[in-house]
Amino acid sequence: MTAAGPERARGRAIVLVGAGMVAALNVGKLPPALPALQHEFGLSLVQVSWMVSLFLLGSALFGIVGGSLADRFDPRRVMIGGLLLTAFTGALGALAPDATVLFASRALESVAFMLTVLPVPALLREAVPGASLRGWLGVWATYMPTGMSAALFFAPALMAVAGWRGAWAFCAAVAAAWAVLVAMTQPRRAAHAAAPAPIAALAAATLRSRGPWLLALCFAFYAGQFTGIFSFLPSVYREYGISAQLGASLTAVAVASNGGGGLAAGLLLQRGVDRATLIVVVGITMAGCAWVAFGSSLGFGWRYAAIVALSTIGGLIPGTLFATAPFYAPSIAAVSTTVGLMQQGSGLGQIVLPPAIAALAQYSGGWSSTWIATGAAALVTVALGLMIGRYDAVRPR
Repeated sequence: MTAAGPERARGRAIVLVGAGMVAALNVGKLPPALPALQHEFGLSLVQVSWMVSLFLLGSALFGIVGGSLADRFDPRRVMIGGLLLTAFTGALGALAPDATVLFASRALESVAFMLTVLPVPALLREAVPGASLRGWLGVWATYMPTGMSAALFFAPALMAVAGWRGAWAFCAAVAAAWAVLVAMTQPRRAAHAAAPAPIAALAAATLRSRGPWLLALCFAFYAGQFTGIFSFLPSVYREYGISAQLGASLTAVAVASNGGGGLAAGLLLQRGVDRATLIVVVGITMAGCAWVAFGSSLGFGWRYAAIVALSTIGGLIPGTLFATAPFYAPSIAAVSTTVGLMQQGSGLGQIVLPPAIAALAQYSGGWSSTWIATGAAALVTVALGLMIGRYDAVRPR
């Protein structure tokens, strides 16, 4: 590789990670806008909550299909298409005359999100040297907390000036600009490249492999914990008399800290730390932090510190899983399909566990029981980490 080679590879990788962050803006832009959407369209809390769930349904139902599309039809083109669809759906939402159009745009946004993020691991594998791939995949794992927390920070100020429609339009414009940037920086697939495998064959090979299933299950129980905890933090904050604005800022800081764990995962794996050990240690730590945050009688400062620690250390798990996906995929041609199965597991976990936490809180009369549900999920991730360790011992290299 020439002197310019590493710089070019780094620039391509930064653009790819940035594409995920741009897509994640659409996750973080919604929570600050919920009161305005309720007021303008006359929606109930239950109705408006479906806008949050639509993103999860896209992952839960179509993850492996979206990943197979990325592997079959050139990851670069799929990503550009996903960003352009993100721009279109954002603009459609900004111009929505009624709630029906807004809900439709949100459903399409979930599809656009999947098409944008699923090709990235495969494109990173092409963009960076093999020796630094694990590190960059760890960086990639930060896309969701970074993009989401950025939107949580800037959206309220932007909405104060231009309303929620202005925030939607801004995110759409950023997505369109990033599509152009991806087209300019990422090379086209070589004309003489081997014909890609059919979608059904990619999906079948992935579903028959044990490794992708272990990653998907681990992601499901991790993501279910994370979403369950951070979805209900505002309710917990209200019990301490904290204002909604301060509660949103505290939540954004805690979510942003999750990216630090993703970065650390890449560095630790690059230096030879065992992935199974990381998952087991993180699972035990998350269970302990959840107990301090919800089950102990400590003051608010200690509980919030436990939340930040849980988020930061928990970020090691997605960082580890994304860094492992290219090595557990049944073939190089099925990397995005494997990531799609992971995302499908993540979506299912986020749909199932938060309602379980809410039901437990309702039954027990408070949020102090939250750690029981999240702790049980954390222990499952520990068991899955041990299974991953045994799989590493026997899988073909």
